[in-house]
Amino acid sequence: MLIRAVSVSNLVLYYRRMTCHIVFLLIPRFSALGFLCAAEPLRVANRLAGEALYQWQVVSEDGAAVAASNGMLMTAESSLARIAEQREQRVDWVIVCSGFSPLSGLDRKADRMLRRLAGDGSQIGGVDTGAFILARAGLGKDVPMTMHWEAQPAFSEAFPHYQASSELFEDFGKIFTCAGGTASIDLMLNRIGQLRGASFARRVSEQFIHTTIRPSAAGQKLPLKSRQAAHNRILTRAIGMLETRTDRRISLEELAQTALCSTRHLERLFHAHFGCGVIQQHRKIRLARARTMLRETDMAIADIAIACGFESRTSFSRAYSMEFKRPPAHDRTEPDSLTFTNS
Repeated sequence: MLIRAVSVSNLVLYYRRMTCHIVFLLIPRFSALGFLCAAEPLRVANRLAGEALYQWQVVSEDGAAVAASNGMLMTAESSLARIAEQREQRVDWVIVCSGFSPLSGLDRKADRMLRRLAGDGSQIGGVDTGAFILARAGLGKDVPMTMHWEAQPAFSEAFPHYQASSELFEDFGKIFTCAGGTASIDLMLNRIGQLRGASFARRVSEQFIHTTIRPSAAGQKLPLKSRQAAHNRILTRAIGMLETRTDRRISLEELAQTALCSTRHLERLFHAHFGCGVIQQHRKIRLARARTMLRETDMAIADIAIACGFESRTSFSRAYSMEFKRPPAHDRTEPDSLTFTNS
């Protein structure tokens, strides 16, 4: 196929001469916002250019309609198998759009079809939690892949040999991923800019009242240290350490050494800003991570306890129940809980 034989510079010229054909693969409970934010820039690009720069179709695993996480039902035009088997029309991009429970929403037989499309030269992308499906299919092993921040701990547990990223999007040509939501706009605008020029991408962006095309490193959310302690360097250093060391307890002395202050002063700052001491605040951070893992993975509760720095399941369950007023096992029955598994 021609796409595999051209250089990056020639690839731009190639797309300028021809329409880019895109397939959106929707997984049950996909993020409607992430999908629409990826598709709409393409529509606007076509309108502004006065020609079909991009053509796309919506497909599902079996060709049936797919319900988004908000209940919206999206009609599919074809099945993934038919797309993978057809040869009369090239597929330039395949974009997997998912949300809650991505792996359970797609049969493992689909992995082979995605690999086949990638082998034929299609660029494979993932929106929101689409990186889970790419990873299960064995794609993206050599590049960082990003996903919604809430799903990152589960991705790292399910695919420990893959590089989990916290960027808004990651684009390596053959493999590209984004965090979903409005990050899909930025991914597409950057792709449009690569192929059609920055000035044209800005014109597309303005149609969405999207005044700034964010770079990939813009960040998905403000960290706790920025939200609550941005004007205090001691707290910034301390919270930064607490948020990155959730797999074990941190002593007050160790944290004070990192924060460059006395233990007494650090305790006073934490009580003033958070209403509790250092150890208590770190436990809250570790329990919040544990709650996310409970809702997003199939890990055993005992393993989650160890991963979040608790010595036993008993001590973890006690602390969890005190913090959230319910035992850990009950947080696995949330109606909108995420279930990611690599089995």
